[in-house]
Amino acid sequence: MAELLPLRFRMLHYISTVDKTSADEIMKALEPEYGTEKQFRKEVFVEHLLDMKANFVIDDNDVTLDDKGELVIYYSINGEGKRLLNKYLPKSWNWKNNVTAGSF
Repeated sequence: MAELLPLRFRMLHYISTVDKTSADEIMKALEPEYGTEKQFRKEVFVEHLLDMKANFVIDDNDVTLDDKGELVIYYSINGEGKRLLNKYLPKSWNWKNNVTAGSF
């Protein structure tokens, strides 16, 4: 794989590869790459997701309760998020969803 991306940007990249995803699902997917890092904690992932939502690069689009009765929020990438990936993602990452922000 290409160079390691900053965690928040890698999360955005991962979100672009699925229809919707939650913090737990993102952590499971990124554990092989970031699992040994100090920042690999659910609180950090949730904070990154909330920051990305506040900056209008992802949208929350579904909410459920897990088996423990805890709230699970699902997110998906939006046009601004796609624009950021198109602009800043290193070419070596070969973004599958490399589309223009207005094409969906």
